[in-house]
Amino acid sequence: MPTPTPLVPSILVVDDDPNVRLVAARILGGWGFRVREAETAEEDFAVLQSEPDSPQLILIDVILPGADGVTLAGQVCEEWPNQRVLYMSAYPAEILRARRVEGPVLVKPFTQDELLRQVEAALTRKPGEPVTDAPHLPF
Repeated sequence: MPTPTPLVPSILVVDDDPNVRLVAARILGGWGFRVREAETAEEDFAVLQSEPDSPQLILIDVILPGADGVTLAGQVCEEWPNQRVLYMSAYPAEILRARRVEGPVLVKPFTQDELLRQVEAALTRKPGEPVTDAPHLPF
């Protein structure tokens, strides 16, 4: 009897900067994650609706052209209530507070270690729980 393949977490990276998407996708892909990318809010929803299983995590820029990442994340979570979201931004804290960003934010530019630590913490929490440092993932 074949051994079942463990579920490999998938991550959707939403950022209008192609370099940020490329770096994040390479780092995460190198660690075995399945990575999809989106540049806009419209692409984000198109990817989510085209996938049979939603990604385990959406890594989303706080400020996107024509959209607010926080509003977009709220709309995604209304449609998919168990969706985990991790914000990223290069903007200072006062702008993030004005945008009502709650929870941890991956600060751009980020290092490989920072990205993996925050993603790991986000994936090991239950949806709706605050993100904290977490033990190593079991895969």
